[in-house]
Amino acid sequence: MSRRHQSTSELMFPSRKVMRFCVLSIFIIAGVWVFTMKADLTSPNQGQRLMKRGLSETSNEGEVDLIDDFVNTFPKIRTWQETGVPSPTAKYVNRNEQQLIIGHEDEMEVVSSKREPFDWPRSRKLFVFGDSFSTRDKDYRKDGIDGGHFQELHGKATDMKWADYLYAVFHDFHILQYWNLAKVGATIHHSVLPPGLESYGTFETQINDFQDLFTPLPGPNQVNWNSNDTLFIIVFGINDNGRLNRDDLHEGGTLDVESTTKALVNSLMEQSKRLHGLGARNFLFMTLPPLHLSPKYKLPSQVGHDIVNRVEGSVNHFNTFLRSGVKQFERDMDDSNVMLFDLNKFWKLLLEYPELFGITDISRFRITIDGRLPNFGRMGLA
Repeated sequence: MSRRHQSTSELMFPSRKVMRFCVLSIFIIAGVWVFTMKADLTSPNQGQRLMKRGLSETSNEGEVDLIDDFVNTFPKIRTWQETGVPSPTAKYVNRNEQQLIIGHEDEMEVVSSKREPFDWPRSRKLFVFGDSFSTRDKDYRKDGIDGGHFQELHGKATDMKWADYLYAVFHDFHILQYWNLAKVGATIHHSVLPPGLESYGTFETQINDFQDLFTPLPGPNQVNWNSNDTLFIIVFGINDNGRLNRDDLHEGGTLDVESTTKALVNSLMEQSKRLHGLGARNFLFMTLPPLHLSPKYKLPSQVGHDIVNRVEGSVNHFNTFLRSGVKQFERDMDDSNVMLFDLNKFWKLLLEYPELFGITDISRFRITIDGRLPNFGRMGLA
């Protein structure tokens, strides 16, 4: 059999049957497209009504709709018109605070002709002193002084301590050198509140390490720091306030919160003067975050819930004394740049307006311990 080859005229002028088939196909495709567009433009409310109607046919009146109940657990994302701006009426603002916004009035700058303006992009060295909130568990006495570069942080954008972000994200880690002397469990000074273990040390022992290993100026060859290119960050008080509010640690019973927090801040400022004497000229302090809002104190099932009000009071006293102490420190050290970041205010801002920071799901969380997920058991309980 030979195949029949279509002529050029048949290809150019198809038969009526082929034409009818093509026209019918076009109408079918157009109809499907129009139907799809109408379905896409149907309002969500209509879909919800249809779903409710279908569910109501199989359920008794008066019962709670399970889907509606589940939807009500979703976090409510507010528009900026509904949110407005933070104000003293926000949930986490203390009665004695005037506002929640972090503005220019928080800079606390004291003008002096003796000090050089601080410029973070031009900084070349960073030293951090503190506790577990800041530490990288470095032991420079044991392991020696390195070049101040953490290769494991290069290229990372998550799962770091706040100080690591300053080094790896908010500066050029090829240029900035970073040494972290913070220690887990550290307190400010033995004479006020000693650490839980002697090995934890204090702000005083961290300065001793700094003095022995990094001074006199400019320090070892691989460090080579100078007063005008180095930032010193000092963040203490979490362990001090934790131990202050534990009566079982004090033989004489309950410590006076106001006098103890004042002594803590006074000691913090005195130790910072030691750093000034060793050449430091750029200081950054931070207030304590609202510790009473952490699960340990906030949740009724946790061990610290019975002292939640006392913890809130001790943090407020500490921050009040710290603000005035930093102001006085800046007046005394008139050749230095002294800065205070109000972490307490920033923390409350984040808790009150999580959606402004991209936190859209506030009902689920994941806990990791040393980078691993803990085993919560078969019932999902710790």
